[in-house]
Amino acid sequence: MNYTESVNWIENRNIPLGEFTTDNIKTLLEIFNKPQDKLKIIHITGTNGKGSVASFIANSLKENNFSVGKFTSPYITNIREEIKINNIEISEEDFAKLASEIREKVEELDEKKIFVSGFEILTSLAYIFFAREKVDFAVMEVGMGGRVDATNVMEKSISVFCHISLDHANILGDTIGKIAREKGGIIKENSHVFSYPQEKEAEEVLSEISSYKNSIFDEFKENEVEILKSNEFGNKFNFRNYKDVEINLIGEHQILNASLALMVLDFLKTEYNLNEEKIKFGLKNAKNIGRTECLSKNPLVVIDGSHNLDSIERIEESIKKFKYNKLILGFSLLKDKDHDKILRKIENIADKIVLTEIDNDRFTEIDVLMSEFKKFSRKEIFAIKNREKAVEKTLELAEKGDMILWCGSLYLIKDIRKIFLEKLN
Repeated sequence: MNYTESVNWIENRNIPLGEFTTDNIKTLLEIFNKPQDKLKIIHITGTNGKGSVASFIANSLKENNFSVGKFTSPYITNIREEIKINNIEISEEDFAKLASEIREKVEELDEKKIFVSGFEILTSLAYIFFAREKVDFAVMEVGMGGRVDATNVMEKSISVFCHISLDHANILGDTIGKIAREKGGIIKENSHVFSYPQEKEAEEVLSEISSYKNSIFDEFKENEVEILKSNEFGNKFNFRNYKDVEINLIGEHQILNASLALMVLDFLKTEYNLNEEKIKFGLKNAKNIGRTECLSKNPLVVIDGSHNLDSIERIEESIKKFKYNKLILGFSLLKDKDHDKILRKIENIADKIVLTEIDNDRFTEIDVLMSEFKKFSRKEIFAIKNREKAVEKTLELAEKGDMILWCGSLYLIKDIRKIFLEKLN
């Protein structure tokens, strides 16, 4: 297969639905001699912040002259963005070569009624690539949950927990405790566990699992963080022994994400002789596209992949860092989200709203979204199914000094970002 054929095969891989387990991907990876067990893995889960924490950790290790593989999802620009070594995407040639090699084995497994999904194939490709390139560290972001996620196939890892809140409740559980237990499934025996300040219920579950697995549970408290500056250009803060730490990612929640990354890096500092200034430099230059990303200052255009109540509340705080007159909101949402609470929260910050549809099987029909908003909102709302025309409408509505904000889903932001960059260029 060439590169395009490889991407199409993975993205359109349809398999019979069944119970979620890691059995099938483990079977596939055994054929490739368990590449995941040849890696030093930093495994990151949580509801929000995974991509940012992954970027902070990977970038700081890279600045300390280590070779660092990073696997994240979903992608914003192209599928190769999900698999990087030292911030460089896997080449089209390597992607196609590995995908072709994997496909041969996957089709043999198909004949045995062992079906591997597209995401499991992509995850396997990352593990095989990182092992063959002999990276010093592999920073792996969980796709969803943790216990039965495709990434959770290694014998050993450092487990990192970002903020846990209610999301994917129909799959992971309808309480914080149940979701924490699913995510806590990544904790390994005799390992080290690092956590963002969690709600009491989540903290108790993670601490309990860590104790059962004879692993050390380390959670920092918000009062250990001193915010020195927070504006539309980024943040400056102190955390424990780290002073005057600067990051370019916007929003005070990113300070907490960076503090979580610092806990992990500080743990690795002695064994791997990490330099503190290089750690700080790595944090400062970390990027996470599609997350409170400012695409333009004039007009002021910000995009954010916020897709659940917790992340919408955080974007609500983040936009306060910007100066603007009116806020023109571009928005859509997937079906399996808490529509009522999210819509009420996001409507509160908008002056005018432009709705569109997401290119995803779980999209919400625009008429449904409009009627849900109209139940409680008296604001001017435009429903435009075509995403490019919806972008044009937000640009048309924005007057001098106004702000355009697009959010609601990373799947939406992927398209919106591309459209905006083409128009702004």
